[in-house]
Amino acid sequence: MTDMPAPTVNASDVRTTSFGDWISVDSRTVQLAGSQSMETHVVRFPAIALIVALDGDDLVLIRQFRFPPQSWVIEAPAGRVEPREDPARTAVRELREETGFQAGQVELVGTLRISPHLSDETTYVYAATGLVPGPAHPDKGEFIQRFLVPRGDVRAMVREGRIVDAKTIAALAVCDVI
Repeated sequence: MTDMPAPTVNASDVRTTSFGDWISVDSRTVQLAGSQSMETHVVRFPAIALIVALDGDDLVLIRQFRFPPQSWVIEAPAGRVEPREDPARTAVRELREETGFQAGQVELVGTLRISPHLSDETTYVYAATGLVPGPAHPDKGEFIQRFLVPRGDVRAMVREGRIVDAKTIAALAVCDVI
């Protein structure tokens, strides 16, 4: 495949609109070939750490109420990487907070760009084994139920539309669970 020249971005032309403490939108004019230009928008969003946790042959998932779709969504435990925080630490923290499980072993298995057409968000995918159960401590405003799913049932849950979260489905594929 031949590389095409990348569009030229004038960094001084960026206009940023902030939404709360950790989301912003950068709007800018991008110069295309010749004298053409176009307006682009990038949602700036902190990195996410997601953890695919296996307890024997069972996968640890959560059912979380998500406000944008106003529904319960089945997901792998995940959360926002805080400034200057190691994503592996975030993954372990989120697993403990959302499910109560402590991870014995954690391994980075990949990174994802869920919406590269819209956002600069990176999702770090970790696999966890050697789990030790404990009490969950979700953050304020998180409505979460943890549950275990036999590994062999996960593919059917995706096919049937019971698991629809893109980052979870992609992470399950990266970890060879589906």
